[in-house]
Amino acid sequence: MTRHLNTGLPFEDWPLQDRKLFEGAFEGVDLFASGPGSSLAPATKYGRKADYGLWLNFLSHIFPDALKLTPRDRVDQTRVEDYVEYLRENCRETTIAHCLGRLFYTIRAFCPDRDWQWLYRISKRIAVKAKPIKHRQVLSLDLYALGLRVMDRALVKANALGRLTKSCSVAYRDGLLIATLTEAPMRRGAFSRLQIDDHMMRVGQRWCLTVPAENTKTNTAQEYELSERLSSYMDFYLEQVRLEFPGADRHNSLWPYEGRPMTDKMIRRRTIKWTRLALGFEVTPHRFRNAAATFISVADPENIRVAKDLLGHRSFAMTEKHYIDRAQARIAGRKLAAILAERGQSAPDIEKLAAD
Repeated sequence: MTRHLNTGLPFEDWPLQDRKLFEGAFEGVDLFASGPGSSLAPATKYGRKADYGLWLNFLSHIFPDALKLTPRDRVDQTRVEDYVEYLRENCRETTIAHCLGRLFYTIRAFCPDRDWQWLYRISKRIAVKAKPIKHRQVLSLDLYALGLRVMDRALVKANALGRLTKSCSVAYRDGLLIATLTEAPMRRGAFSRLQIDDHMMRVGQRWCLTVPAENTKTNTAQEYELSERLSSYMDFYLEQVRLEFPGADRHNSLWPYEGRPMTDKMIRRRTIKWTRLALGFEVTPHRFRNAAATFISVADPENIRVAKDLLGHRSFAMTEKHYIDRAQARIAGRKLAAILAERGQSAPDIEKLAAD
């Protein structure tokens, strides 16, 4: 049974009625009759599709005859209770609450004429009782120093060997993505989809990163301006290190792997590896966002509100405006970069290290 836990039924294997309902509700295939969820951010749609596929996969293994029913008739309290127990074999309570919450929003979009509040209440009761994971506190300064240290050591090793080896290139890339994610704490999916020509622009001595609206959870574009210090590392990476990856010249992704771009899961694994080695505990890309907000609250508490813009969050005030000011996000990113640069050591001479 554990083999198919946490595995969703592929969309092409969904019952035809479910596929049509999902497309009509969330994908907006008809420009003049788009569904209630068609304006949601891609990440939100992806989450609902994934969790609804998880629900269908559960039914296919435990209640296969239920797939012959209509979507509205499948979702009853008895099956949902069994679904919760099924998920508990491999999921935390917080995850179960999220799964039920997404199932609620999806089935409500499918069948808005029925009252589904009972399902919503179950998800909330589970969420209230769930014990969140207690993470060790980490500040952006620690992560930033780690990123720079990994890059510097890769360069020192390359200098000693007289060339950029594969291990040196991988380490430099990993250090750069850690440092970049510290100054520009965007969500992991958007970070993995950064394209050099489309999402990066050199302005003076700095690199600016743009996250298009379709890659953000709030469906609002964001901009981050890297510090001059980190921009110099980025220059060396783009001019020399990135080209050492096989096939990097055949795609435009900022973060290459072997013959293809890195996925968000790969980036997660690499950050976990380095933070566990250096700090003694793992830090996922999402926790870089928490680290940034925590660091600003400690280093500059009077300006804690800039964290909202830096992370692209919506407040009640921003809800009235219907968008997040891109200029404010850019200012917030510049402020974080300035604090990090002020607290850190002087930048090494990258060109000299590379030439030695």
